[in-house]
Amino acid sequence: MASKENNSKLFIVLCLVFLLYTSSMGISASNTNVTYWDVNMELDDVSNYEGVRLVVFFLPTCPSCIDELLILEQIDANFNLTIFMLDVYKQPTNQRLIDFKNNHTLSDDWIIGYSTSETNSFFDLYSVPTLVVLDDLGRVGAFIEGQANYSFLETKILDAINHNTDNYNTEYNEDPSNQITTIFIIVGVGITAVVTYFLVKTLIKRK
Repeated sequence: MASKENNSKLFIVLCLVFLLYTSSMGISASNTNVTYWDVNMELDDVSNYEGVRLVVFFLPTCPSCIDELLILEQIDANFNLTIFMLDVYKQPTNQRLIDFKNNHTLSDDWIIGYSTSETNSFFDLYSVPTLVVLDDLGRVGAFIEGQANYSFLETKILDAINHNTDNYNTEYNEDPSNQITTIFIIVGVGITAVVTYFLVKTLIKRK
């Protein structure tokens, strides 16, 4: 009998530990998934890379996208970040990516690929160029539609580097207060369950 009671108590404690663990996972910054097909036509995710990241959605036939390359080169020279050039229309082969890189002599440090339909849908992409700045925690610092000038883009990158979250784009980031509220609810339910269990056990013993 004692063994069964100990097993029950152990089970409840493990459940509580699990609830605390899963809730604590929620307080970490949300790492925005930006999936794409790389130049080798293999699926990858921008979240797999570290540091501040600049994602540029483009089309090879877009004049503004071409003009923006000069600004991106200046940004690349002045900041330690990773630049992703993602063509929004996936092709059966990687030839268009290779041609674009060669025709415009893109840096070998830049990552080029095709954005996935999931990524296009998540950001509701309907125009190019569109730029997304992610900080080192994967939070969206800026969502920029249309060609950005250097000074504006520099400001957004500095915000991401310095974690100036007051200037972040809030549309794609989870509200931390909602996460904290969820944590308290989960923990509260877990503690209530444990207390209720021991109260019931105590009443049964008294009878």
